[in-house]
Amino acid sequence: MKISIVKYFALIFFTGYVEWISAQNVISEQAALDSAMKHSPLLKSAELQVRQSNYLRKTAFNLSNPDVIAESPTGEFYAVGILQSIEFPTVYFKQGQLLNQQSLLSEKGKALTIYEVKRLIRSVYLNAQYTQQLYEQLKYQDSLYNQIQISARRQFDAGVIDYLAKTFAESQYGEIHNQLVQAQNAFKANVQQLKLYTGISSVSSVSALVKFTLLNLSADTSVVTQSPLVQYARQNQVVNQKQLSLERNRALPGLVVGFLNQGPRETETYYRFRVGFTVPLWFWQYSGNIKAAKTRVQIAEQQTRAQQQQLTADLQTSMSEYTSAQQAVSYYEASGLKQAEDIISAAKRFFESGKIDYIAYIRNINDAYAVKRTYLETLRTYNQSIININYITGNL
Repeated sequence: MKISIVKYFALIFFTGYVEWISAQNVISEQAALDSAMKHSPLLKSAELQVRQSNYLRKTAFNLSNPDVIAESPTGEFYAVGILQSIEFPTVYFKQGQLLNQQSLLSEKGKALTIYEVKRLIRSVYLNAQYTQQLYEQLKYQDSLYNQIQISARRQFDAGVIDYLAKTFAESQYGEIHNQLVQAQNAFKANVQQLKLYTGISSVSSVSALVKFTLLNLSADTSVVTQSPLVQYARQNQVVNQKQLSLERNRALPGLVVGFLNQGPRETETYYRFRVGFTVPLWFWQYSGNIKAAKTRVQIAEQQTRAQQQQLTADLQTSMSEYTSAQQAVSYYEASGLKQAEDIISAAKRFFESGKIDYIAYIRNINDAYAVKRTYLETLRTYNQSIININYITGNL
């Protein structure tokens, strides 16, 4: 007897310890986001692009390489000289403006990448919450149905129920057990994705699925202008406009300065300097570059409009999904879930009192658990619609 008591308390302690260890491996959504930000190759790439753009900003006033020349102007000796070509001064100024705007574009690209990573992690985490809760529900249901099919088999062997009732109980257990295995595999896949994106190998579970709150929902679709996608597209417009301005300035004459003795050795230093200017004679190449730059500006403008149009359509779809899911979630929370519990409780009482048979009992609780599963699916849809709306409106 003492040994049994010791084993009993040891079992309780071990079970509690296992549960405590498992609880330590629960990762919160915020912890997943923070870790994903540190480990995301996309974000690291975006940061490197920002660094690259900052380096390039220092090249705005780069000059072309000078020409070092050795020639014999009089046929008596060789003189070494140097020539330096300089673009029209506004070219360097415009190059500086372009590089500054390209740096801002890389910053916008980084902000966009952060939003993409956040949306990805929130969606993966939400799917993990859903599959985890679905698995827990099916695990309980699987245990219940297993007891039912064992009881049905015994009663069939005793001649109390017929073959149809026994087979129905066994088939329903088999169906639920199959769903349980699928839910378990889906949850494991979601956890593996979290491990991959966060770099945390000890993740074993996530927090419970709860209802999100959407702030500042508005029917005004102009809010899409705050989206990082639109901000990036608009900055790309600015970059292309600066590129056009630069191409126009490159068509202006440049300057050539140098130092070379064109006369006898005794020529005064003052007369050894050379000054000239470049002539943009090949006008067709400048014209082609300018026209191409104009076209790129028009392309960027249309891309911005297309981006706003797509985001507006996505926002309308997400808002419609949100409204529908919100109504459904409110129904389930107000009465649907309670009614499901009432059905399970009443069906159990009627079955135990002999008022209904196995088939009727299982069908009733099947319907009740189907309501619970539908609620979980609806809650996931509701939360995902909020993630999408916040992403589109720049509030993620």
